[in-house]
Amino acid sequence: MKNLYALFFIAFIWSCPLSSKGQDLSFVNHTELGLLTGTDNFGPRNNFTFQTFNGVQLSSRHAVGFVTGLDQYGNYSVLPLALGYRGILNPNNKWQVFAGGELGYGSAVFEELEVNEWDQHHWRKGGRMAQGSVGFRYKTQNANFWTISVSLKRQISYFYIGNPARLSPNRNRVTDWNYYEEDKVTFNNLVYRIGYWF
Repeated sequence: MKNLYALFFIAFIWSCPLSSKGQDLSFVNHTELGLLTGTDNFGPRNNFTFQTFNGVQLSSRHAVGFVTGLDQYGNYSVLPLALGYRGILNPNNKWQVFAGGELGYGSAVFEELEVNEWDQHHWRKGGRMAQGSVGFRYKTQNANFWTISVSLKRQISYFYIGNPARLSPNRNRVTDWNYYEEDKVTFNNLVYRIGYWF
């Protein structure tokens, strides 16, 4: 897991505008707000999503970078950390078709351990995520873009319940618990977004 975080940190630094200053590659940002719709282990749902892509424009058609944001599944918050790609089909037109993809990890860093009056522990962990998008972008007079897109997004998370057998139990060691249950939850999403690209 530490190696994964190190990879994302390096990708983030590499895609920041300060690191691309003075080079031929220009900085690109694509920020979007949207609606996560779909089903999971608990049934159908509609949730809020925000994401921002920061990277470098390799050519008029291709950009790579780092994606982060927030996906809100009811009272469960997921911080996506992913490597991303954006490709533009017709970069010289006013209305342009683009596609994108992200592959990474959805972190449950905002989630806290909850303990009830029976000393039952509840906690959550993130997991792998992947997303593919298609959309349109409209060129403004400033050569920036308004965007609309549709995505398929898959997010895996893990929910845990346990009663400890010792003080300060290790969450990753089953023998530290009298009762230990792990539920794998897969969020399959159809995502609608609007955004701004510069």
